[in-house]
Amino acid sequence: MKVQWYKRVGIFLMAGALFAAVAHAETPQDSPESELKKLFPAMPVTSIKKTPVDGVYEVVTGNNVIYVHLKTGHVFVGDLYTKEGKNLTAETRNMLIADRFKLLTKADMEKALKIGNGKHTVIEITDPDCPFCRKMHEYWGRRPDVTRYVFFLPLPMHPTAEKKARYILAAKDKELAFWEVYSGELDKRPDLFDKPNDDKGLLAAQRAIVEKLGVHSTPAFWVDGNYVSGANIPLIEKIIGVCKTAPGAAPGTPATCEGEGK
Repeated sequence: MKVQWYKRVGIFLMAGALFAAVAHAETPQDSPESELKKLFPAMPVTSIKKTPVDGVYEVVTGNNVIYVHLKTGHVFVGDLYTKEGKNLTAETRNMLIADRFKLLTKADMEKALKIGNGKHTVIEITDPDCPFCRKMHEYWGRRPDVTRYVFFLPLPMHPTAEKKARYILAAKDKELAFWEVYSGELDKRPDLFDKPNDDKGLLAAQRAIVEKLGVHSTPAFWVDGNYVSGANIPLIEKIIGVCKTAPGAAPGTPATCEGEGK
């Protein structure tokens, strides 16, 4: 079966591969766009821009970010960093994802696990065994001012994550099951997850929604429409302000939110 070019790029992206295309002579009058078209006429291109590396251009094709040396036709697949350690590829990916929450339909939102009833909307992509996801669950649990819409993305590196997600989505009280799993209190109860928990196709539906959003790692959030990658609490608090519990307050005391961030 013939595999489309952009699908092959996805495979190489995961493998961190590097391959060379047929060499092509660049002429001074040709634009980067036309040079790229000559090299790869079938490749769908969203954008192309020069990188700090001489002769190398960043190309966005579908959900992928690749790098092409237009003079030689070499293609580099992987993350490009500056000497200061800034991940230029991640910056581009985050920009691509930032507005994708607008793709969510009412039907998509109805498939999410809804938690809370606060004024700030949080769309959350999470993995039950991701330590940073659990850290963020604790954080959100201290904020009475958010409404969370949770979609699961069990990652292959966590072998029991899919079973835990299915357990949550199959539960009669999904929110309670979510809190139990993310607290870690059920980690030593594999018998609960090995049962044939029937989520009625909900996990598969959530995965399709996450794929549409272009998210491939956890945790990821849209906080009042602003994209936040990872457990970036300082950025979140710039968006929606800070909530604090009074010193010496009893466990479970609701936090007081200080207002909007800038």
